[in-house]
Amino acid sequence: MRILMSTTPWDFGIQRELRMVDKKLHEMVRSKERILTEASLHVIDAGGKRLRPAVTILSYMALGGRDMEKIVDIAAGFELIHSATLIHDDINDGGTTRRGRETVYKKYGLHDAIVTGDFLFTRAFRLGGTFDKVVVETTADACVSLAEGEVLENKFRHKSNLSVNTYIKIIERKTAQPIRAGAMVGAYLAESGPGEIEAMGSYGLDLGVAFQIIDDILDFTGDSKRTGKAGGTDLKEGHLTLPSLLAIKESKAAKAAILKLIAQDEPSPKAIKECTELVRKTPAIDKARATAELYGLEALQHLGCLPHNNHSQSLKDIIARVLERDS
Repeated sequence: MRILMSTTPWDFGIQRELRMVDKKLHEMVRSKERILTEASLHVIDAGGKRLRPAVTILSYMALGGRDMEKIVDIAAGFELIHSATLIHDDINDGGTTRRGRETVYKKYGLHDAIVTGDFLFTRAFRLGGTFDKVVVETTADACVSLAEGEVLENKFRHKSNLSVNTYIKIIERKTAQPIRAGAMVGAYLAESGPGEIEAMGSYGLDLGVAFQIIDDILDFTGDSKRTGKAGGTDLKEGHLTLPSLLAIKESKAAKAAILKLIAQDEPSPKAIKECTELVRKTPAIDKARATAELYGLEALQHLGCLPHNNHSQSLKDIIARVLERDS
């Protein structure tokens, strides 16, 4: 069974609300120090999909929430947290480009990048701190998961002993848990019951895993002009992901090349290109995509608790768009 693909744009019928999120983001990064504002806007205005705020807002509206100012604030908070983690991830991985731009640390220097990431986290919690204990704890737990995922991922950098199960744990913590938190907070603020809140959290978790698997596939198959980064970036940075893990099982040649490459601090562009081509020649890409689709189907099942309206349909459409995306 395949999920029907959607032609719905990434705003999913909430363009006005997402514009409100962008306005809030710009307000929150104003600083007396110009460099903090500029560096923050460098990542915020780089053309992200706003998946996290979209899920938060749609979860809220699908379940009857109507106070747009309230949900926009917390949605913006989740996007600020995401932006902060992007800055810190690029520092940790030595990434030079993201979404077609220089990374913040390459453009503004290591010191100012670290401080900008911290600044964004602080601004996020200024927004989140205006809500009650449940919202604050849910958001904080997601941030803890992010940190734990980063540490777990780093344990396996440049190493060959990463398992598929551990890979899933990493992407759950780094990518999926914040989406889960946003979906749960949206449902909670709409005054939904425990069952709906839990179902929306499960939706967000499965959606996030599917999103990250597709992201990792695009590192091998995507057009760099559309993805905003060079192909083979994960291998270059010493990270195994689902496509490379599956390719190792499918091909001795791919296994030898991949394990040799990820052990190096600075592999050559030629070696990276050869590795990505070897992975593409195996069934690994199709198998990884099938895994993402399974998570998408699981996400879809969790939406059965929702009333049928345009916003619940948009939550379904997001799954299809995540699975079909090429950037």
